[in-house]
Amino acid sequence: MNKERDDERAAKLVIEAVLSICLSHADHTGGVDYVSVDGRHAVEVTRVTDGEKRAGRSALRWAKRAGMPEGDLQTCWLVIVPEGQSGLKTFRRDVYPAIIELEKAGETVFWRQIAALHMLEGGPLSEPYKILLEAGVESASAVPDHSHKKQEHRVIPLLNSGGSSSGSNHAVAQLAAALKRKPDNPDKLKDSGKEHRHLFVWIDDDTPLVISRPLARDAPAWSDGEYGVPTVPPQLDAVITHLWIAHEGTGRGWLWDGAAWCEINGRGAAGSR
Repeated sequence: MNKERDDERAAKLVIEAVLSICLSHADHTGGVDYVSVDGRHAVEVTRVTDGEKRAGRSALRWAKRAGMPEGDLQTCWLVIVPEGQSGLKTFRRDVYPAIIELEKAGETVFWRQIAALHMLEGGPLSEPYKILLEAGVESASAVPDHSHKKQEHRVIPLLNSGGSSSGSNHAVAQLAAALKRKPDNPDKLKDSGKEHRHLFVWIDDDTPLVISRPLARDAPAWSDGEYGVPTVPPQLDAVITHLWIAHEGTGRGWLWDGAAWCEINGRGAAGSR
């Protein structure tokens, strides 16, 4: 018998709260996760996340526990690195001395293209630039005038996903494309034989930003409504009658009920419908 997972149970609570139905765990031998007590609804719960990004975050957490080399920074530095970059377990240890050298030279920013040109010209910062380039650093910047004490100054790596969503409709289109690589979800719903077939999709901080951006953060100041509730029907397998999308961190979510989109609360309470 397959054990009910925490994220499945959380999705169940959301659906029950929004639709006022009662769901029962049904995935005993590999079928759909839930069916409704009245026999009309089937629910399959899945997740769209990025394995490389998740592995990168894990490596950076490991690196943070591993300690830092000797030497004081004068301020904290934000360092941007691609989420699929190798060697992240030793990232802080590798780049820390190079950042110290930049500070000693009075530098407050690092840009990959400028650094590469500097090295070609044999500039005085070629050695620390080489270290940062080999570590995959895309850019780095000092963060002056903040509240940390001197001994707390550190290198703070940030993973770059390589792009951002241009709005909610774009995010849904990218999610639908990702779901096409999960054919077992519609197959299970089809085999259920139920009238209403729900696919509940969790996204999280490791989901590609092109998908998660509209639900992970507030709309940007320049947005002209592109980051609200989607307005275009999702391109789904025809067997899926309802699509639920919820961000595990923020609790924000949307529901496509086959006719229209609405907002939902991804923490188990009905939102605006």
